[in-house]
Amino acid sequence: MKIGEFAKICGTKISVLRHYDKEKLLIPEHTDVFSGYRYYSSEQILTYHRITALKKAGFTLHEIKELISYSLTNEEITAMFGRKEEELRLALKNLKEAESIMSKLNIIFKNDKAKVRFKAKEEIDILQKQMEAEIKAADYQRISQYSISGDEITCDVVKLGEEIQQSVPDIPFADDADVVGKWEIIGNFAVKADFYDNAFCEKEFYGGDIKHLYFLPKGERYWGFCWTKGYFIDQGYLGTVYNEYETEKIGNDLYMFISLKEYEYAHGGKPTCLVLKKADNKEYSPESLARKDDINKPFVNDERIIGRWRAHSFLGNKSEFPAEEEPIEDLYFKEIEFFSGGSCRCVYADDVFEGDDKLVWTKNYLLRKWNWSACEYEIRTVNGTEYMIIEWKSGDYRYGGFDTNYYVFVRS
Repeated sequence: MKIGEFAKICGTKISVLRHYDKEKLLIPEHTDVFSGYRYYSSEQILTYHRITALKKAGFTLHEIKELISYSLTNEEITAMFGRKEEELRLALKNLKEAESIMSKLNIIFKNDKAKVRFKAKEEIDILQKQMEAEIKAADYQRISQYSISGDEITCDVVKLGEEIQQSVPDIPFADDADVVGKWEIIGNFAVKADFYDNAFCEKEFYGGDIKHLYFLPKGERYWGFCWTKGYFIDQGYLGTVYNEYETEKIGNDLYMFISLKEYEYAHGGKPTCLVLKKADNKEYSPESLARKDDINKPFVNDERIIGRWRAHSFLGNKSEFPAEEEPIEDLYFKEIEFFSGGSCRCVYADDVFEGDDKLVWTKNYLLRKWNWSACEYEIRTVNGTEYMIIEWKSGDYRYGGFDTNYYVFVRS
């Protein structure tokens, strides 16, 4: 029978049958080489209804193709149905959790505790996850495990406030041979006990984009991180922060527990617990870890670039250009001057780089030898003003694998 008649009998559309043919799921018994007409047999009606039933059960077209190919054993087919049943059971569980989370809890915050009532023990896991989100939304921090008493779930909390200026200790370097090497980031926990219970693991340390931290010999700095015995030192948006650490052997693995002083701590809360697991004992260096560009480009002159340029604005990507003027004092990269022959000078908020051993330029690139980055530039003219847009390849780019950002300069 022709495709139109077959579609009518099956109660489907011709376009669906053409798609199944394209996916090699339900191939016509015969296709006329001259007219292109597709012809199906009555036996294929059963195949179509099997495909429909499997789709309704949640199987993908790829899985259906395997199931109806008759190449699988009975055991393999049973296993596929078992996996699908577990997948759907998990989806239903997640659906119920999502439905619950969409309904706001009546959390009571009193005497440095958060409390919520439950009706059935089956609700506890879902309610705890919902409490986790709503405690943060109310600008509190959970500082204890959840406890169950009667029909209540409770935990200790602290109300967060304005940012508090933290003093920076002066701690000299002391060695700790056990920590040198590569550490896998397990996750960040509200309290250490959550790690032992495998509960409420937050994977978003530094946005979740990095999976490992490195402790270099003699506490050498890479990216914004360094260390001394007992302290993991983070030189980030809060300035220099000394985070106490301790190590613990669990089975055959060495773990590190860092009292991480981030947003909550800076706003009157407590440190969270960043957990790392030792991956190896190798002695890494900043150079071995860094993402490196080709900085050995030959010099090609570019008269347009010669002269002094002052920082104008900072962009996440080029599509943001032109951006509104930003106060010059708020920008880290202050000034850049290009000299004839390839020499240049860069002025930052805390340092000045000059000398051909540190950085040079060639047409379209600023070559920063000291951190292995080739920063591409371009010049655009807007309303009679020349702007130079140049890549900003910070430690996020070199060590974290992030995309480059951009600085915009105007002629000084």
